[in-house]
Amino acid sequence: MPRKRILVKSIDTSISYQVIGIDLAKHLVSACLITGAGEIFGIDRLTYDDLLKSAERMSPTLFCMEPCPEVHYLAEKLQGYGHHTKVIDGAAVKEYIKTHFGGQETDLNDAQAIAFLSLDTNLPEITPKNTSNSVLSSIQAVREQFRKEYIQSFVSLKGICQRWGLPISKGVMNKNKVEELVSESKKIPQEVKDWLLELLQSCRELQKRLNKISKYLKEYADNDEICQKIMSVPGIGPITATRLKATIGDIQRFEKPKSIVAYYGLVPKSKATGHNEKKGGITRRGDRVARSLLIEGAGVVLNLAAKGFLRSKPLNKWIEKKRKLKMPWGKLCCALAAKMLRIVRAILIQGTSFNAKIAGVARCSLPKESRNNVMGNNKLSEIPSPNGSVYIH
Repeated sequence: MPRKRILVKSIDTSISYQVIGIDLAKHLVSACLITGAGEIFGIDRLTYDDLLKSAERMSPTLFCMEPCPEVHYLAEKLQGYGHHTKVIDGAAVKEYIKTHFGGQETDLNDAQAIAFLSLDTNLPEITPKNTSNSVLSSIQAVREQFRKEYIQSFVSLKGICQRWGLPISKGVMNKNKVEELVSESKKIPQEVKDWLLELLQSCRELQKRLNKISKYLKEYADNDEICQKIMSVPGIGPITATRLKATIGDIQRFEKPKSIVAYYGLVPKSKATGHNEKKGGITRRGDRVARSLLIEGAGVVLNLAAKGFLRSKPLNKWIEKKRKLKMPWGKLCCALAAKMLRIVRAILIQGTSFNAKIAGVARCSLPKESRNNVMGNNKLSEIPSPNGSVYIH
């Protein structure tokens, strides 16, 4: 029979807790504390300062949270006090609330769901970012916001011009050309022209900010060893490399090549009923920006391969094999983006750069002894190669 939740006002630091589930809000948190004996204590409202002061005096405990902007800062603080942290996917919490609490989504119910889900060892967890990765993620978030504002402003300007009988084609992106078209148009009223030119000036300022932040990320990538290795892969530049570094974290947590592909949502959905299994579109889980950048880079690699400029013969063969299957362009881009992620994982584990001669070599092409080792322990770090490079599959 389930135990009843006991409401308290503060954390008793003299008690040793098995796990503490926290539901985070902007200024306050709700907490569910489970002891080793199975007792459940609930705190409806607790400030961040009180939580951290209590955590500083407690014995090492497991703290669990849902993903949100505060989770990285709080996890770093708690780890500094000697505690363990775990981040649970919000979808799992929502499903737990639906099945165990009849869909009653209160702060305490959320905290209790997080606490009990943390005890499930098979449930995938999200790794909080450290300070350096959080810096990169924050800068990337600012760049993404500038990019969205720029695109929205420019598209809006074209739409207003079309309203007054001045259609501007999709390919026209030169702001000086657009300014000339707007200024010389006799169809647009003068008061509208003035504000359109103001909007165009805003686009110019956003473009300058984008260029400035992109330059910073390029300089960072050029001076960072990990980013240099990632950028050695075709189709990956400084923007994608810094995004991957910020989101991958510890590469060793991806035990298999497919794990990192699934982490970025580039694996197909699988639906099976009886003996019938159907594959759907990609899952789209994980970081949306990183996934978009990878697919965009994959498109560039496909164009290079089509023009004969791709140096890697094994990768060229792999692309040609997929083309013969008459795979749609979008599907081919996703498949190649997944391939690029596998290569990134391999070079980061091995600590080497991209090798065009062997990228795309399957495990079955390895020597028999090496193949047995690989299939036995599934660690790329133990795959030998004649020239000290890494084999990719």
